[in-house]
Amino acid sequence: MKKLLFITFLTFSFFSYSQITAYHLVYVKVEDQAKFEAVEKNYMSQMAKTAVKEGKFNYWALEKFIHPTVPIGGKLNSLLEGNWYQFVIVYSDLKSYINSGAWWANAGKKLGVPQELLSYEVEQGGMYIWEIQDSAFGQKTAKYSLYNFGFAEEPQLFLDSQKAFKKNFEAQMKQNQAGRAGWVSGHRISPKNWGEHNVMTWDGFLTLEDAMNHLTYKESQKSYDEQGMSGGFDTKFVCEKIAESIN
Repeated sequence: MKKLLFITFLTFSFFSYSQITAYHLVYVKVEDQAKFEAVEKNYMSQMAKTAVKEGKFNYWALEKFIHPTVPIGGKLNSLLEGNWYQFVIVYSDLKSYINSGAWWANAGKKLGVPQELLSYEVEQGGMYIWEIQDSAFGQKTAKYSLYNFGFAEEPQLFLDSQKAFKKNFEAQMKQNQAGRAGWVSGHRISPKNWGEHNVMTWDGFLTLEDAMNHLTYKESQKSYDEQGMSGGFDTKFVCEKIAESIN
């Protein structure tokens, strides 16, 4: 396992069309999680906050995968062994993403702490880039994220079909129902390979129970066919927000 000085790149808030979201995944063993989370919450979130103020991006967060507790990417996601985490960064557009630069560089010097204090043990997972198509948010901040991934033969058909769901979720948030705090739809920019996940939705919830209750919804093949996604959402993850910095 490689020892890294800080490598951060990457739940949702204040989205608009054409915004770019980057997800950087890392795997952290149980014995290394306390320091990893402490460094990110106490130090690197401050670097991210500065980058947000400077306009390099709009939002930064660290999330921890808590469900499902099965092997993901060849690594068991479980408190018995280790968990996947992801850094989430939202950029105003593709140009901002490309030109964001190494905003985390020289963190020790800028924060006035020894660079060794910012080191921790993680294993790299990969980077995924998505474009936000649509979004809706309530007045409360999501504490848990439910990600839904699928492959659509006609991505635009899927994205257009989400408008009806958005209307329903907006009504839920106005009435403080189902613990919903937000919703987003989008399509993947990179990596882009036919047959792989290319569309997604994000559901933001106030509690873990709210997120898990949403998973009890009985899905319909007919509904997925109408959305141009015959295979449905074949992958779902529930994540807990560990830290965030926002404009």
